[in-house]
Parts: sequence; C-alpha cells; structure tokens
Amino acid sequence: IHAIISERQQQLDAVLHEISGLQSVMDGIKNIHRQLLKKKDRIRHSMILHKGLTSRLWRLPTEVLSQIFHHCLPDHCFPESNRPSALEAPVLLTGVCRRWREVAVNTPSLW
Repeated sequence: IHAIISERQQQLDAVLHEISGLQSVMDGIKNIHRQLLKKKDRIRHSMILHKGLTSRLWRLPTEVLSQIFHHCLPDHCFPESNRPSALEAPVLLTGVCRRWREVAVNTPSLW
C-alpha cells in the first residue's frame, strides 16, 4: 500500500508540475493579450485623431488652403528650364489627396 501511495504521490507531483507549467504559459498568453489590446486601442485612437484632422482639413475654404500651400513653397526659385521637384511643394502637395491636387493645380500662383 505504501508503494501505491508513493507512486500516486509521484504522479500527483508530475501533474502539479505540468499544471504549473501551463499556468506560466497561460500567464504569458494573458500578458501578450493585454499588450495587443493596448496596441489596438492606440491604433484606434490614432485613427480617430487622423480622421478628425482629415475632416477639419476638408472643411477649410479653398482660399485658405491655397494660402497655406503658398507658405509651403520652397525658398529657392526654380530655373525656368527645370520643373519643381516631386519632393517639394507644389508638386508634393498634389499627391496628398484629390482635393489638395485640385486646389494646387487650380492655384496658378503656386506654379
């Protein structure tokens, strides 16, 4: 009977060890889950902020947006033989969105 009890104790110890290992794995998974939830919240918050910014920019009158574009122009003048750089205003502004393209293209003083 002592041998059976001793064997069962060893089996119990082995199962308890497995449970402990699984608990560690589960704690790790819970930690990863919490991190992912925080990351998801940061991404959603960023999306909300950017959507709000976009909607405010869409509400700016064309004349105001055009004036802002003038302030984005590089300090140096382009020689007549060269086109403006695609990496600078006004060309760069035309790649932001459809409205910005329309405003920039229809503002002759930018060119």
